[in-house]
Amino acid sequence: MRNWIKLIILKYMIDKTIKVASCTIAELFSADSKPILDSNGTTISGLLEIPEYQRPYVWTEKEIGKLLLDIQGHSGQNNKPKYYLGSIILHKHNGKLSIIDGQQRLTTLAIIQHIVDENKVPKIKYLSPTTILHIQKNYNFLKDKIEELKCFDFSNLNVTLVVTACEDDAYTFFETQNTGGVRLSGIDIIKAHHLREINPRGKRDEQYAIIWEKQKNLETVIKQLIKARRWNALFWEDVPSDRYIKETKQSIIKDFSEKTLEKRKAAYSQIIAIDNYSSIQSTPFKFAIRQPLANGENFIDYLDQFAELYQRLFKKISENETTSDFEIPYEFFNFNKNIIQKIDGTAFLKELYEIAVVCYANKFGVDNLLEASFWIFRYCYSLRVSKPKMVREMSIPVFLKSGHFIFDIILSSFNHEQLMIWLQQFEYEFNFENTIGNTVKNRFIDRVAGYFNFSDANEFDEKLKLGIINKINKNRNGK
Repeated sequence: MRNWIKLIILKYMIDKTIKVASCTIAELFSADSKPILDSNGTTISGLLEIPEYQRPYVWTEKEIGKLLLDIQGHSGQNNKPKYYLGSIILHKHNGKLSIIDGQQRLTTLAIIQHIVDENKVPKIKYLSPTTILHIQKNYNFLKDKIEELKCFDFSNLNVTLVVTACEDDAYTFFETQNTGGVRLSGIDIIKAHHLREINPRGKRDEQYAIIWEKQKNLETVIKQLIKARRWNALFWEDVPSDRYIKETKQSIIKDFSEKTLEKRKAAYSQIIAIDNYSSIQSTPFKFAIRQPLANGENFIDYLDQFAELYQRLFKKISENETTSDFEIPYEFFNFNKNIIQKIDGTAFLKELYEIAVVCYANKFGVDNLLEASFWIFRYCYSLRVSKPKMVREMSIPVFLKSGHFIFDIILSSFNHEQLMIWLQQFEYEFNFENTIGNTVKNRFIDRVAGYFNFSDANEFDEKLKLGIINKINKNRNGK
């Protein structure tokens, strides 16, 4: 066992009550009928289950192939001890053993056991649609290897069980453990955190687990929400680059786990009031993008709202797709398809634009979304033509901190009309460098000019403003 794992287990054995046992996979899979003895001679028994807050089973052929090679290579050696599969973290409650860490390995081995002998399949219940899909896919992959799998001896595969009586202790291990080959992401951890906070448990946490599973574009939405909340004029906080995976993970955990509020605190009454946001705004949305958040249902509903909004705004499937709450104008999708998604060299500006559009839709709804998106585009993409060459990642926070707090401008506006005045009054200096030939900058100008019906870079911004006004008028007149 790894030394750091030993230290963690030792600490919890001193401070709290846990059980540690060494057993085989065959014994673990039979723990509901044949108890396992821990290091002190007491029994561990129960039916294995997957908690709703666990991340789905996501192993692919790559991880499975590595596991098979390791086990087969060990089996071919004479006079060797049992093959060690690492630690398994379990939470014992109500006669059940919840798998906190080890789901990927155990589910894979359960599939193998089902293929080899249907009479020895462990009774583990799976509810996640993603998990079930991967189980079916991996079953089809493994069943073609049945002859190789018949030599598997589950009584020769050893694991260390760490069994906690307290879910909080199990959760601590869940965050720190990494023996299964798939490291927990920040999204995995905040999912576990908030599903655990739902009260009462049972059908309600299953319902919210399903809500979480169906959300799309989660990684993108969470990163954009962090920027929308952190990048503000009053309490600015830097956001780590996507290149720094560890720091990005920590920022997700900090903002959406450590800084969220306990529901039983007095401050929660403020959140309830903000939850009723729609009663004083002309918008179908319940949650404000920068509102304080509470653990559990409050955060999951908040995230679900913005994941759905992002999907509706930027991932349109068909021309006829609408929702019962709001209908987004088709020309908005056309603009995003032919301009935002096509122009190259502007990935960071695209994100800035998308966050600003989400802020607008959240604050004012979508009745005037096309007009707002055009002027937000001009504001955000001014960096593309005011800089001589590339727009780098750090160009965005530098632009915002220089007084161009576009999110604050949107969220502090009293109504749509006031915001349009502010955006139209925005001025910048056009830079003519690299506007000739096949440059990224010139390709940008050509595509924008083509969409808004003007010819070249001369008086670019004046022509763009006139083009925006003409496009809006034509759209209003149905032309």
